[in-house]
Amino acid sequence: MVLSRQGDRHGACTGTVVAPDVILTAAHCVAGNKMLAIAYPEGETHILQRVADKATNPGYSGKSRVSVDLALVRLESALPARFTPLELDDGSNEHAIGQTRRIAGFGLTMDRAESSGGTLRSASVLVLPKLYPRFMRIGRETGTTLSDLAICTGDSGGPVLDGNLVVGVVYGREKFGQARDCGVTGQAVRIGPQRGWIEGILARWRGQASPAPRRPMSLSGQ
Repeated sequence: MVLSRQGDRHGACTGTVVAPDVILTAAHCVAGNKMLAIAYPEGETHILQRVADKATNPGYSGKSRVSVDLALVRLESALPARFTPLELDDGSNEHAIGQTRRIAGFGLTMDRAESSGGTLRSASVLVLPKLYPRFMRIGRETGTTLSDLAICTGDSGGPVLDGNLVVGVVYGREKFGQARDCGVTGQAVRIGPQRGWIEGILARWRGQASPAPRRPMSLSGQ
């Protein structure tokens, strides 16, 4: 989970491990003057990892509903060895309307159900019309209902997967049909066209010395 705080406002998004100390997420989750941390389950609590740096895609705009809402977060120290970075689409992965993908996220099960967040869930989805070079829409089908699929607060930044390959990052939701709570179709940034930007940031960070790691924090205070 990508946790943020700005003033008295708190937020939570989803992220994907793409290097031992780097998380891929949505730009709106980390943009601005936010205090950031990465959290992951450990036994009956969650461990917090401090953030050393972040990079938002130059194509991101907080004023637009459609932009390259993509960001990378670098941790002060590497995640435990049990976390395996996922492979990113290099642009050669085929995308077609109707193909099956999987999404995953720590989001709520419905709007305002705050206690339902923090649990990793996944769902099978389809690539929906319209398919753009840099973006995709995902959902069950054009006639879907709220009970079929809900992309809720906290799911932003989560991966769109083709097997174990990350082909997109969820950044938004759409109200559709009779939906009254979470949006039932989602918007995602396609990874292939942004692979060069991602590799450039990773290369820059690999060339920088990391600060001396501090002990991870526990949400339980232990």
